[in-house]
Amino acid sequence: MKISRKATVTTSILLAAGLALTGCSSSANPSEGGSGASQESESSSGALTKDNFVERMSAAQLKAGSVHVKMNLGDAIEGDIEADMVISDDPQKVQMQMTMNTGGMDSDIRVVDGKMFMNMGQVTGGKFMDMSAMPGGGGDVGAILNQVNPGAQLDGFREALTDFQVDPKGPEIDGVKTTQLTLTIDTKKMFEAQPQEGVDADALVEALGDTITYDMFVGPDDLPRRIVTPDIAGLGAATQDYSAWGTPVTVTAPGADEIADMSALHG
Repeated sequence: MKISRKATVTTSILLAAGLALTGCSSSANPSEGGSGASQESESSSGALTKDNFVERMSAAQLKAGSVHVKMNLGDAIEGDIEADMVISDDPQKVQMQMTMNTGGMDSDIRVVDGKMFMNMGQVTGGKFMDMSAMPGGGGDVGAILNQVNPGAQLDGFREALTDFQVDPKGPEIDGVKTTQLTLTIDTKKMFEAQPQEGVDADALVEALGDTITYDMFVGPDDLPRRIVTPDIAGLGAATQDYSAWGTPVTVTAPGADEIADMSALHG
């Protein structure tokens, strides 16, 4: 079965959504093994504000180094989506394995060693596509990995942020008390700051609206526990839950015999 360029770009966007966790990364470059500050000192440094939440959450995420993510994308995609991630301020060191069961199809998407592999079940003959081996695919993979570049994310995020509200008495999630941050993002500025090859930003803005408002629930250790995006384009609220911070994660690239012949699949 042939796979269109549109299908691969759509899947790339979904993968980018999975990597959105590091969208709040800072341009700071902490030393290997963490930010150098304890979680106690981070949480005792006062309330999260528009001016400090990016740096504080970035330091906490880089210190933790890994996370498990469970996604519910509302009516946009039905099924289970989960991912284990290794977080790094070097995009080439980011690792992720995302498993999906959507529309009765099991998928396995992996990011490792700067490459992205997709196994979309019967669509790919039970094998992985090496996205970097597809015509133009290397550019798509590079764009996705660059989205987790801390400096680029920091500049783009701040440019697009139009409103910031904080409630220190957010709900308790998995036994953790949270602070609720309500953020409003200018959609056009967000896509302009993080352009993707082959993606029509104007069409996405028209579909999503001029702004996107979402709620981020952050623990006392400055780590996100949940992000909720309310009803985008009538598709229902999307929720991402974060757990198992700091639990070791290893992502293995598929073997040569598990990779599909791209010339037969690409159309």
